Amino acid sequence: MLTTEAKTKIESIWDSYVATGRLVYDLKGNRLEDIDQLRLEAIKHLMIFIQQFLDKSIDVYEFKTNVDSYNKRNNLWGFTAMKGQMFFNQLVKYNEQQIDKLTAILALCIVMPNNLQEALTKIDKLESFCKVAYEKAEDRRKTANPNSVGYFLSYFWQVQNPEEWAILYTSQIRAYQELDIWKEKPNQKETYQFFYQLNEEIRLALKNYTKASISNWDIEHAFWEYKGNPNKTAEVNLPKIGNQPKESPSIQPQPEVEVALPLKASFELSEYLIPKVAKLVELGSQIGVTSSAKGDEFERLVAEIFKQLDFDVQLLGQGTGRNPDAIIRFREENTAFIIDAKAYTNGYTLGTDDRAIKEYINHHCPKLNKEGYKKIGFIIVSNSFKSNFDSFINSITWDTEIKRFILLTSEALLYLLAFKTKDRLPLTTIIEKLVGLGNLIEAKDIIAEFDDV
Repeated sequence: MLTTEAKTKIESIWDSYVATGRLVYDLKGNRLEDIDQLRLEAIKHLMIFIQQFLDKSIDVYEFKTNVDSYNKRNNLWGFTAMKGQMFFNQLVKYNEQQIDKLTAILALCIVMPNNLQEALTKIDKLESFCKVAYEKAEDRRKTANPNSVGYFLSYFWQVQNPEEWAILYTSQIRAYQELDIWKEKPNQKETYQFFYQLNEEIRLALKNYTKASISNWDIEHAFWEYKGNPNKTAEVNLPKIGNQPKESPSIQPQPEVEVALPLKASFELSEYLIPKVAKLVELGSQIGVTSSAKGDEFERLVAEIFKQLDFDVQLLGQGTGRNPDAIIRFREENTAFIIDAKAYTNGYTLGTDDRAIKEYINHHCPKLNKEGYKKIGFIIVSNSFKSNFDSFINSITWDTEIKRFILLTSEALLYLLAFKTKDRLPLTTIIEKLVGLGNLIEAKDIIAEFDDV
């Protein structure tokens, strides 16, 4: 399967990974020290959840929640993203009317297979189950995508046996595509078969090259450094020219000085935004424009983006008295947010606005309650934030009807819209992520939550 040229390129990727000191970063660009040891510790906890589910001492709801909660605190496999926890959430939520059937299928499929053929049978079974719901769904955004099955199941298999089962990572497939060694397949069963066999061939090639044992995690880390690392400064030069010394198992190169760079998505932001809203960040940072004129346009663009996210938007803003800029509603879940947009060139600081914010809350929360909105949040949108809002946010969520107070950067809002457009995300998922992230939500947080791993 691998040509001599492909093997040479893979050797270069390995050498580049080793040259970093085998550094590994998470989706937010944070270095993960001793990730393999951290994973071994995490596996002990995850195996308890798996065994409890298989023993029927916990149901699928508790199993899903336990896995979600643990991975949010220890996101060592990228499971919190689209093809992992979001797939799991949608799979359970959409199939509540046949939860016993889903439980039986999951219990059968997540058990580690004895061999590749058994693994493919399990993938085919869960993929077929997902396809039935997916193909008849009125809104496919609300049901589990069958194309996530390979990643989802291989994650649970690797937890049970890391040496045998490689996870079907999207970033790894992208790397293989760039190396021209990947072939698209029509379904998840054939996709995982090709991936598994290719992974084994790469492992053998690197074993012969390094004269050392190579694990699935070694391959994953090397290709993540090549194609996924958000702190990566340059591409590997391929193919490698000349003979390079093979790695010495006893000597590890020293890491180079790190340069912190913004986390990048796997796509260009402009590909999924209309020009009208794409200029939001640029508008917020403009100099030489009157604050009134800039603020009015900024507010309107923010409202337009929330409208494109499928909220029901009531624009208030300038000229309507002592009001926030907008109220956005989602009747299906009786959820609403008060929106305040701040077009501050050098970053927004709370200053004297705390009184105005409290006035907005005191005025609009009772009205929203009367309309039947039980979950009310407050979102401030700005290019950046200068001061620490923690104590103010704590007082607001303690003393008022506001359940969630969010600081959202303009860039994060644009990425939220881009992922919504790209992946046809339902508004329920968008709200779930907004309220589940920290008080300050930046672009890197949105990318880490929604981008494929």
